[in-house]
This record gives sequence, C-alpha cells and structure tokens, in this order.
Amino acid sequence: MLGFLKKKNKEEDPKSQDDKAKTAGKEAPDAEQGQPAPKRKGVAGLIKKLVFIVLILGAVGGAGFFVYTTYFAEPDPNMRVYKPVTLAHVNLPPEMLKFSFDKFPVFYEALVAYNEEVNLFDGEIARIEAIGDQYPEQKKIADSQKKVWEKGKNTLIKGFAKLEKPVKETYVLYQVNPAQGEARIAERTGDLTSTAEAAVTAAREQTAVLKARAPEAPEGIIQGTIDKIKKIFL
Repeated sequence: MLGFLKKKNKEEDPKSQDDKAKTAGKEAPDAEQGQPAPKRKGVAGLIKKLVFIVLILGAVGGAGFFVYTTYFAEPDPNMRVYKPVTLAHVNLPPEMLKFSFDKFPVFYEALVAYNEEVNLFDGEIARIEAIGDQYPEQKKIADSQKKVWEKGKNTLIKGFAKLEKPVKETYVLYQVNPAQGEARIAERTGDLTSTAEAAVTAAREQTAVLKARAPEAPEGIIQGTIDKIKKIFL
C-alpha cells in the first residue's frame, strides 16, 4: 500500500506538474516563433523586388530624359552657350573672347563675322596671285585687282584693331573692380557694337561677289566620286 501511495504522490506532485508546464511553455513559443519566419522572409523579398524595380525605372527614365534633351528637344533660343572657336585674325586671348561673348554679345558676333571676312579676302588675294604667276605677261592686271582686295582687307583689319584696346581695358577693369567694370561695359557697348557692325557691313559689300560665286569642284574629285558609285552599284 505504501508503494501505491508513493506512485500516486509522484503522479500528483505539483513540482513535477510545474516542470512539465514550464517545459511545454518553452517548447510552445519556439514553435510559435518558428512559424512567422517564412512570412517575414516573404515580405523582405517583396520589398527588395520593389526597390529593384524602382531603381530600374529610375535609370530608364533618366536615360530617356538625357536622350530626349540631347537629341530631340529643341534648344532654347534664349539660352546662349559659349563654344570656343578659333579666330585667327582676332588679337584677343581666350578669356577676353569669353568675356566679349558674355558682356558684349553683339560685338562678339561681329568678331566672328570679321574673322570670316578676312578669310574671304585672303582666299581671293591668293587666287589672284596664282593667276598672275600662271600668266606673267598679264601680271599687271592681276596686281591691280589684288590691290583692290588688299585695300578692303586692310581697312577691315584697321577698323577692328581700334576696338581690341577698349575690350582689353574693360576686361582688366572688370577683374579688378567688377562694379566699375559693369559701368564701363554699359558705357562702351553702343560704340563697340556700332563700329564693328559698320566695318563688317562694308566688308560684306565687297565680298558678296565671292559668296555668290559657285565653287568649282576639281575634275579629279568628280571622277573619283563617279568611280566609287560605279563600284557600289556595278
């Protein structure tokens, strides 16, 4: 009978029951904690996919905007962008050319036109000299015409030579004292512009015949082009 009581007490021992409850309590949360894990992983994966999609769309949109603005969008006519060009006949350093573009925009355009006109004069003078060398007995005719073009060229050069000095002075003053420089720019803009445009206009009246003259392609170039076309289609 004592054995039966010990067995019953062992089965009904509260301490043993508490231990079982604690053990069950520990196991239950583990099982509960293990169940949501796949759900959290699924949410994290979805967020990563969304972030990746947003980045891809942003990259595609940025590339499309760049292509559109670079190749398809019409440039703003009111926006002037300085692009350095070689003006062989203008005796101003690059920084003063940029200064003229920014502060004397119309005068700068006249500088570009002036350089083009001098090139036209030089080309015509060289052409006349070549004819005179080819026909030395009639060289006087070539020389007389050459003098006409040399006179026009020299007049143009002298006119612009007078305008380079005030530009240089205004540039230096602007670097030393921007406020006084701005005042000098406003003071000289009118004279620089009007004088330069008048000189270019006079030169264009003389070079108009050169621009109207159709360039003659050398015979060798024409024949070479015909031969290339024949090779392509025959």
